[in-house]
Amino acid sequence: MIKRAMQKRFYAPSGAGDPWAIPTNGSLQAITAAGVQVTDETAMQLLAVSACVRILSDAVAGLPFDAVKANGTVRSTIEPPPGIVSDPFGGTNDSRFPTRRLGISQLMVSLLLRGNAYMLVLARDRMNRPTRLRVLHPDRVRCQFNDQGERVYEVNRQPVDAENVVHLIGLAYPEAPTGISVLSYARNAIGLGLAAEEFGARFFGSGAHMSGIIEVPGDLDKERARGLKEGFQASHAGVKNSHTVGVLSGGAQWKPISVTPEDAQFLGTRAAQNLDVAMLFGIPPHMLGQVDKTTSWGTGIEQQGLGFLTYTLGPWLGRFEDAFSAMLPKPQTARFNVDGLLRTDAAGRYAVYSVARSAGILTPNEIRALENFPPVDGGDDIDAPLNSNVKPLKDTQAGKSAPTADALGAVL
Repeated sequence: MIKRAMQKRFYAPSGAGDPWAIPTNGSLQAITAAGVQVTDETAMQLLAVSACVRILSDAVAGLPFDAVKANGTVRSTIEPPPGIVSDPFGGTNDSRFPTRRLGISQLMVSLLLRGNAYMLVLARDRMNRPTRLRVLHPDRVRCQFNDQGERVYEVNRQPVDAENVVHLIGLAYPEAPTGISVLSYARNAIGLGLAAEEFGARFFGSGAHMSGIIEVPGDLDKERARGLKEGFQASHAGVKNSHTVGVLSGGAQWKPISVTPEDAQFLGTRAAQNLDVAMLFGIPPHMLGQVDKTTSWGTGIEQQGLGFLTYTLGPWLGRFEDAFSAMLPKPQTARFNVDGLLRTDAAGRYAVYSVARSAGILTPNEIRALENFPPVDGGDDIDAPLNSNVKPLKDTQAGKSAPTADALGAVL
């Protein structure tokens, strides 16, 4: 009886919406000190929050996703990659399903706003490995521990085997079956930002230069006072009337009583809230347009980008890599290719290539591939001389005609 009551409360319908859904972020429904409600939906109305969620979800979803096979200390990319990595949701050739990028982006939104993301296994191969996944809305999933300390899941109030649910967890307490939403602990800060935006909208929508009282000699009954107020407001309120000339008769006087946005530190409050939200999500301030502040992320955009990858994207990427690696046969693992985020300007890249080529780390064709150039004959020889026509040692011993430097092509 108790369990049934708990299920009913957990899956209580929210208004006229989906009867399977629970109220969105029910734990966040309380009014904040700023006087506004903060849920995952209302939080996205704050520009800084929606920008951070967009930046992180697009950054993760846009990275190349590969399957890598380890052979000792050497790792090689598997071509073509398994379907669970290249097309886990089935949308590559079928528009009815999400593409890999769209599915990962949706999972990131769930992680950022709810602390949890779920996927349901739809199909498996003959080795019982998952081949097709479906992204689930977190409202449809319930996760808890059973008596043995194992996670058990319900989807749409129906039990589902744990092996058929892929669960990504964000920030979480020890011994907690699910992650926590960071919004629940920063709702006052987000609420202040929402209140500041509402204040600004109402300030300008009500007439930025005509907020005050109309003072008349003598007494007015309710009807005359209401008529005077409505007539004045109709003539002077609103943005289009914000600079019109006001005319008062009968000894009436206009006395402004409102403070300016500067006096209320309106702009300063909004800027401070943007920085707080950026700190909450680990976004460098310059990505939110805060370019007038000093930062400890680095001295240049390149260093700040490296810090963004290391301290912000890295932990999120690791969660996806762990989840998808568990669905691949050993010793294969799933890895995001972050080289694109580390690209510098052309001069910097070529300087690195030169050092790597001189040290025998990269071959000419590997360098050309990084720059999207086609391979050249002899460019796979890591022992080929840099700027001479001397035959490589291994080709000389084999009695082969070594390619010249011209044949290798201009690498840098």
